[in-house]
Amino acid sequence: MSGGSRDNQEYWDDHASKDPLWAVLAFPDKSGNRWTVREFMQTGEREIALLFHQIAALQLPEPRGRGLDFGCGAGRLTQALARRLDHVIGADISPVMIDLARRLNRYPDGAEYLCTATTPLSSIPSRSLQLIYTNIVLQHVPAAVAVEYLGEFFRLLDSAGLLVFQLPSHLESASSAEITPMPDAAYRAAISLSADMPRSIAAGAELAVTLRVRNMSGHTWEQPKVGPLAAGNHWLDAAGQLMLVQDDGRAPLLQVVPPGLEWPILMTVHAPSEPGTYVCEIDLVHEGVSWFAHKGGPTLRFTIDVTSHAAATERRSSALIKEFPIPDYPEDAVPKARPDAGPPPVANFPMDGVPREQVLEIIRAHGGRLAYIEEDRRAGPEWASFRYFVIGRA
Repeated sequence: MSGGSRDNQEYWDDHASKDPLWAVLAFPDKSGNRWTVREFMQTGEREIALLFHQIAALQLPEPRGRGLDFGCGAGRLTQALARRLDHVIGADISPVMIDLARRLNRYPDGAEYLCTATTPLSSIPSRSLQLIYTNIVLQHVPAAVAVEYLGEFFRLLDSAGLLVFQLPSHLESASSAEITPMPDAAYRAAISLSADMPRSIAAGAELAVTLRVRNMSGHTWEQPKVGPLAAGNHWLDAAGQLMLVQDDGRAPLLQVVPPGLEWPILMTVHAPSEPGTYVCEIDLVHEGVSWFAHKGGPTLRFTIDVTSHAAATERRSSALIKEFPIPDYPEDAVPKARPDAGPPPVANFPMDGVPREQVLEIIRAHGGRLAYIEEDRRAGPEWASFRYFVIGRA
């Protein structure tokens, strides 16, 4: 690819040599090599589980065969895809990242890694891939280079394959950016139950949960300034490890919550459709920005047995997210956090975009069928960004 690829490689090599996992997922509380490999890889499993869940919800064919994880970094998503596809290629421009991904690879027969700085995508045969996935990658390359990559994706895509990519479109005006991140220290809350929960509930049934929420930070939560805040829940497996249902219920918070204020919330959740033992996890969410847990805040969890019920057939089993256990990864493959580490680095990564209408024209020009387009906030609140689901090519 053209467009200063050498400079791009050196930039990401520098980050990869210092703090490789944070360079991929720049959560503020994980800088300074504070990611563990296991929790880092767990985020990849969760992302791909949600992707396949969404593919099923859109009634698109579930991808099989061969796939490409473009901008794979340390292999966070490649490893998750290897649990679902016959074979997956993780491609990245950074030799340092690729070396780490190969050391972490637990699926040598199903996953391989390609450094595009030395072996370009043109080495992969045309129409040979049934799934191409890239997320929070194209936003970090110049727009002209992103357009070239899209063209190459269509060359590689099977005529009935699925291409899913995220890409910013344009900067929002200051007045139209409705969601603004709060300081990291503001995402601190205490969540407790106001009443005991039943030990069991029928599959698919509604359950009213009475909560008390307290702002434990030193900051005022002001929705008119920062955007919507709510309580929400997920359903996890009995061990509390694997997410089975994401974003089940929602209950809005007060519009303005000063530090220390505690108040009751009533939230309705829905039991999973399949009998079993589940953990219900309740957290607060800043819509379009982050769950409080991702900023280091605690969550509320309780266990409940879900029993058989005839009405459960109304909630299809496809509502469950299929999340796989992850294997053991060597923690010593990446540097550890140093006690004397200085202030955390700023996630000031380069950002660029391609206008949505131009992207749609590229899809049309290659004979792809746009199956779905969704608004996306991964590029930050100042960008209008989208994720595209495209079927096949002419």
